[in-house]
Amino acid sequence: MNEAPPAGNRPAIRAVPGHMTALRFAALTALLALTTACAPGPAAPGASPSPGGWVSPTPATVVVHRTGGFAGVDDRITVDPAGRWTATDRAKAGKSGELTTSERTQLQTLAADPRLDTEAARPTTPTNCADAFQYTVTVDRRGGHGTVTVAFTDCPGDENLPEAAAAIANLVTGAVDG
Repeated sequence: MNEAPPAGNRPAIRAVPGHMTALRFAALTALLALTTACAPGPAAPGASPSPGGWVSPTPATVVVHRTGGFAGVDDRITVDPAGRWTATDRAKAGKSGELTTSERTQLQTLAADPRLDTEAARPTTPTNCADAFQYTVTVDRRGGHGTVTVAFTDCPGDENLPEAAAAIANLVTGAVDG
């Protein structure tokens, strides 16, 4: 018993001339090259996702100025892009050190956070706390990205606290005080 060839276009596929197969291969190769070229590359260390892809942080110098509190502190901590920091207190006593690699990466990522621009532009409101620390966080982004300054009082009862600036202040003061 002879079986009939399968229905459909299977015999037609076998009959495709060799030059057509080469054209299909070339088209597939071109399509693969285009999709690979448009795909985002691997993220750089400290890079952060953005709607347009990955953005590598611009090296920034960060200054955290902490005043107030019950004892009346006046601390100024400056961290350069390499993670080296210097700190002075109310008595102008100084100390210096270096952030860990992880802390430096976190700081540079936070310094590139676009929320800082929004936080700098927000209106300041009176605080609900007495004897709380007041912070001024200044981020000097290199490469023409400008300087951003955010001032706030560290009061959990206040609304609209600047999350990115507070994270920078906590990271820097924690590294220096710790």
